[in-house]
Amino acid sequence: MTLASFIIPTNRSREVIEPCLRAIARQQCDVGELEVLVVFNGVDEIPTWEPGTWPFELVVDRIDKANICAAKNVALDRARGEWVFFINDDVVIEPDFVTAHLAAHERLDRPAMVLGKMIWRTYPDETLFDRMVQTTSMVFFYDRMTPREWYGFRHAWNLNLSLRRRYLKTLRFEDRLEPVNFDDLELAFRLERQFDLGVWYEPEAVCVHDHRYTLEGYLRREALLGRVSTLLWRYDPDCYRAIYGADLDEAYIEYCRRFLKTEGRFEDERIARLQALVSRPSREVATSDATLAELVQALYDGHVPLKRLAFRRGLLDAVSGNRAHA
Repeated sequence: MTLASFIIPTNRSREVIEPCLRAIARQQCDVGELEVLVVFNGVDEIPTWEPGTWPFELVVDRIDKANICAAKNVALDRARGEWVFFINDDVVIEPDFVTAHLAAHERLDRPAMVLGKMIWRTYPDETLFDRMVQTTSMVFFYDRMTPREWYGFRHAWNLNLSLRRRYLKTLRFEDRLEPVNFDDLELAFRLERQFDLGVWYEPEAVCVHDHRYTLEGYLRREALLGRVSTLLWRYDPDCYRAIYGADLDEAYIEYCRRFLKTEGRFEDERIARLQALVSRPSREVATSDATLAELVQALYDGHVPLKRLAFRRGLLDAVSGNRAHA
């Protein structure tokens, strides 16, 4: 019997993946009832493990294309578990992770997608930018969430999410969204509409996320979100509207152009000023937790125009490229 299937898309090295696998091996449930499906995408060479290396069944697959949706679909096609767990390759789950997820499902009076708690890894040389990512809504919205409450599809983040596999027998990830981003939300949007599956936030199901951003990398991520958002609009405009509350039409495209023209004049200066601040060690610039929290909030507010510039530039680049090839 296979109790649960862990689905892990990746293009990372053995050194990144193995802490994730070791954490699964330490689960307090019967680990022999787990299977782990790791699908490499967009890499030429993949690591291999000898049979019997892990106490669970490990299934390793590969696709040529760098496409997280396609990788997850390959794993779903092979999954046999009653439950499906979506996690990132760079998370380490706590030993009671599986039991906490399943206990949450058992307590609920209706089917759900259960979202567990994510804790960012802390670093000895933590900077103000690290603290911004950890404690604000720059990447996820945990700082705005209440434990054991219902949320909509926009909180169905696949770094720590579980649901019954039967809901995924006919639905798959939209693999035209490539290479990454919106994969989890777009599928969750359809799961919510078709099966009335909400997102239940269960804080006892904990993972630690070892993903360190820099300001430069973060802004690249926002530009990629902008580019892929044009694909989301093309293939699931209802989901796009549900996320952004608007259409990606000529009026919005023109608004983005005006925004870049006016706000882009100050972009380099803003980036330089913000970089000089956020690269400083967090504990060297604040005398108390309260002072540090106030400073981080001010920096978060200050970064928003840069975030919007990056997203809208990525969107416009995609729109221009699509028209050039039309």
